[in-house]
Amino acid sequence: MQNLNELIQSGELSTHTYHVTKERTVADLLAELNLQNKYFAIIVDGKRAGPKSVLKEGSEVVILPKIAGG
Repeated sequence: MQNLNELIQSGELSTHTYHVTKERTVADLLAELNLQNKYFAIIVDGKRAGPKSVLKEGSEVVILPKIAGG
């Protein structure tokens, strides 16, 4: 399986939904997936979440790349 970051950078994947199987923080999940928080918006069960947000077992997490433009 390709690293999620590689898929996003290649353009093959613009979002990823992750189903939480154990309690942890958003920062812990991003570290586990080798992602840096500053490059993504995180939605947990339909609401925006920060790095210190606690993810409960069964939560649905959507990881979105932040968009920059000019």
